[in-house]
Amino acid sequence: MSCAGRSALLFTFLSSGFAQTLVFEHATVIDATGAAPKRNMSVVVSDGRIMSIKSDAIRPEAGPAAGAIVIDATGKFLIPGLWDMHAHVPVPQISLPLFVANGVTGIREMYSGLPAASLRQWATLAEAPRIAAPGFIDGPLMQSGANRIDAMAVTSPEEARAAVITFASRGVDFLKIYNSVPRDAFFALAEEARAAGVAVVGHVPETVSPAEASAAGMQSQEHLNNLLLGASSQEEQLRAERVAMMFDPKLTGQQRLRLLAWPLLAGLVDTYDEQKAAAMFQTFVGNHTWQTPTLSLLDGFIHERDSEVLQDPRRRYLPKIWTDNWDPTTVYYLRDESPAEYEVLRQRMRMLMTRYRKLVGDMHRAGVGLLAGTDTSPLNPVLPGWGLHQELALLVECGLTPLEALQTATRNPALYFGTQKDMGTLEEGKLADFVLLDADPLADIHNTQAVAGVVLKGRYYSRGDLDALLERVAALSAAAR
Repeated sequence: MSCAGRSALLFTFLSSGFAQTLVFEHATVIDATGAAPKRNMSVVVSDGRIMSIKSDAIRPEAGPAAGAIVIDATGKFLIPGLWDMHAHVPVPQISLPLFVANGVTGIREMYSGLPAASLRQWATLAEAPRIAAPGFIDGPLMQSGANRIDAMAVTSPEEARAAVITFASRGVDFLKIYNSVPRDAFFALAEEARAAGVAVVGHVPETVSPAEASAAGMQSQEHLNNLLLGASSQEEQLRAERVAMMFDPKLTGQQRLRLLAWPLLAGLVDTYDEQKAAAMFQTFVGNHTWQTPTLSLLDGFIHERDSEVLQDPRRRYLPKIWTDNWDPTTVYYLRDESPAEYEVLRQRMRMLMTRYRKLVGDMHRAGVGLLAGTDTSPLNPVLPGWGLHQELALLVECGLTPLEALQTATRNPALYFGTQKDMGTLEEGKLADFVLLDADPLADIHNTQAVAGVVLKGRYYSRGDLDALLERVAALSAAAR
């Protein structure tokens, strides 16, 4: 069975068990298909699916079915449930409810040390989003230095093929690969995964260009890694220099992670070739390679020491050890930097953000598919759930319209998974995952944060229910301090 087929089966299987009969009256429906908003609509949910979306003027005279929960949505807006397409949830009991409270009804979990089977068990809970679960493959620089549950280090084509076969037998939804997978192992891995029908996503290996990875069948590429390098008129020389630097045995783990996240810009900016970039974008379009920018991660690091961030009341929903980790004097990959060195690094982050905004805007205009993701984790300064809304706002700053940004978290994930018959847009017959908003997100993308209610797996959570969910998480986090 293909990756898309497994995902479709998984999402459908998890759609029932908590369903209610719901009727939303007088709503404005933004279905994310690209159609204009539909005002004064009645939306009926039953058995975990959207049964009907009709004008209030033609509602059945008999009224709602007996026992139905009726929600007055006058002045409110319905959008499809949101997906965070790059998330890490090593402590599910903390993170998963925060996604739901923010209208994030699905996540692509990009590996946190939990086996796929465990993540799937978590996803069966009523108050957990749908989860696509990975197998993780890196090369000789895998941080643990040894294989872990659902994580493998490969150093040869033979090991890469064996890893794919093992993960395919476990039924993972996709393979997330990392930077140090050797070049020959990557191409063997991609070929074996294609034969097995398992998607390959993640970091483009250092010894492979983004265009080559796309041509090999890589389904999504994360963080804009090495895209500036791929568009350089001196790509071959600069890549050789970067590979030598990244694999230098004298390099510490902290230094390597910093170079991975925030590449040196020397040579990249002044050799950026617009025509070469355009050709790379068309390669992505032709091969249906998605890009997940995770701009909210970079934005989080840029602003992690700002007073409004440090005093953000939402931090109480996370264990103190998490938010302490966001302090550059504490976190593993920054704590060896002096204050002066850290400020130089932050300046590089700001310059990267400027370049990445243009890059994302150019890719979007070229027709490259974009996915909204955050890279939220206990080590990354992005709040679970809220970070997805931050990502949407940043995408609008790149030149997307509010509707186009909304589609990166709704319609596009469904197209990526191949599950557009069941999810991604708010239409009759689809799974009942959607969000009730107090304000129009097409007028201002920040209005996606005005969550008045959430329907997940056919069950309605009012604003009061969501607040109670948040308070339970706050209590768990306080106990972990």
